[in-house]
Amino acid sequence: MFSLNWQGELNRYLASAYKNWVITKRNAFTLFEIFFWPLVSLLSIGLLTRFLMVDESMVSFLIVGSIALTILQVAQLDVAYVLLFDMWSKSIKNTFIAPVHSWHLIFGSLLFGIMRGSVVFAILASVSFYLFGFKFQTGGLIPPLIFLIGVFAMAAIIGIVVCISILIFGQKADVAAWSLSGLILLFSGIYYPVDVLPAFLQSVSRAIPLTYFLEYYRSVFIPGPHHLIVGLSLAALYLLLGLILFDRAINRARRTGILLRLSE
Repeated sequence: MFSLNWQGELNRYLASAYKNWVITKRNAFTLFEIFFWPLVSLLSIGLLTRFLMVDESMVSFLIVGSIALTILQVAQLDVAYVLLFDMWSKSIKNTFIAPVHSWHLIFGSLLFGIMRGSVVFAILASVSFYLFGFKFQTGGLIPPLIFLIGVFAMAAIIGIVVCISILIFGQKADVAAWSLSGLILLFSGIYYPVDVLPAFLQSVSRAIPLTYFLEYYRSVFIPGPHHLIVGLSLAALYLLLGLILFDRAINRARRTGILLRLSE
């Protein structure tokens, strides 16, 4: 009995991942999310460092930010796609006919996002090493692994917010899939230390888990303080809170009939 339950749970997670895979492989433009735009972003930042003739530590600082932003955008879209594709195809009610919960949808789609994000990381790490001398494995493999865990956790949080917005506001909410990562860029110090922000924006930055994961990974290249435990705690808290709110948004959408309206 336990084996059957375990297999059933696993299949629910894999179903969401497989769904994203099927839709993605049919769309050639999704290759741009893995190869074209990530490379454009990295080369733009890398060439800028050459023009400004900054030292090796600052090159690492900026490239870490570029890689973080790119992986965040790719992975959070995969989480958001679990409802966005259904909304665009007017079949969102079919997702909730199946016996699945919020965590099956989120972590199943995140699994596919992790696979795509890992491919992006491998590409960008290789290109940045050969072109700009960035050594991602400096300090060992544990720092980049923890860094990636933080980025993927942040991607899941953003994806949950997008899914909740879809169930509350309908089709108008799809803009959040592209705008939220931009706000994260502004507040979490992707390309600059958060200390340069005004005091009230620094408070916002300190509430974003990605800020702490960036500080942690950058401390490998530029020694300085970091608060990794705070980042891990915030990420766990937001994920738990997001799943609870997502479940409530699903129940509300069923009561108000928005699931049917989004499927017509």
